[in-house]
Amino acid sequence: MKINFGISTGFAIKRWPDPKEWVSIVKNELELNMIQFSFDQFDPRGRSESVKRYCFLVRNECEKHSMKIHSTFTGLSIYSHNLLYHPLLEGRLDGMDWFEKAFKMTKELGVTATGGPFGGMDIKSFEDIQKRDSAEKAAIESLVLLLQKAKQEHGIKFFYWEQTPVRREGTITIEETKSFIEHVNMLAGKDAAKFTLCFDVGHTTNPALNPFDQNPINWIEHLKEQISIIHLQQTDGYLDRHWPFTEEKNKIGKIKPESILDAIQRTGNEHVDLFLEIGHPFEEDDKKVLEEIRQSTTFWREACSQRGIHI
Repeated sequence: MKINFGISTGFAIKRWPDPKEWVSIVKNELELNMIQFSFDQFDPRGRSESVKRYCFLVRNECEKHSMKIHSTFTGLSIYSHNLLYHPLLEGRLDGMDWFEKAFKMTKELGVTATGGPFGGMDIKSFEDIQKRDSAEKAAIESLVLLLQKAKQEHGIKFFYWEQTPVRREGTITIEETKSFIEHVNMLAGKDAAKFTLCFDVGHTTNPALNPFDQNPINWIEHLKEQISIIHLQQTDGYLDRHWPFTEEKNKIGKIKPESILDAIQRTGNEHVDLFLEIGHPFEEDDKKVLEEIRQSTTFWREACSQRGIHI
């Protein structure tokens, strides 16, 4: 089995916005060769000239450092929007516009894969069964159209949907998630970006889940045909923490690298892409942030090495 290991550029939000800085950190300090580009680094709905220039800078720095841009991802800032689940048509159209601009920027970066959550339902709609059904239908119709546009207009081959622990944002169980992915792909057809899963090991924390669905190992093993990439974070199992893998957090965290790696190997899949997705508070000391990112990278590198996996 081939395991590719990288990091989401979300760790650099606001601290290291210049590609010269964050590419250098990833390559020279973390000793990694692959990144997932977070749109928190640059708004895809910025001025066309500015977006093109920024993409040029990113590609230039990555090429200089032999860095692979694996995919693009929604990021934290747009995640706070309702997007395709917005109760108003104007909101849903705005969400579609954001994704179309993100697809365009993805192409400018020379990448053929993108992903992330695609929206969250408001409480009023969710608590009314008829409104909930209507909102889900509208979101799926919009999503299918976007998947078709992604491939046909921008050459995007994969959309890595990130399932979250919030029921108003989509499915939260293993079986529901599998059925949803299959349903969307069936509706989208072959001439669309493939809708697949970015599994986050910290996204099985909804308290309504039974013990089976709360165990990330079960997700990896039972959704082996749907999971394309995995986001790694440390969590206590109660909330979506996005903690680093430090000695302090590992003592109280539930995510054990050896268990994750063993589960991946049991799937029999030929390869999987792993990305650290760590989020520190903005007020945290900057030097501490970088040091804990380093520690997290070393922690996983050593865990892989112990199993004969070199990253």
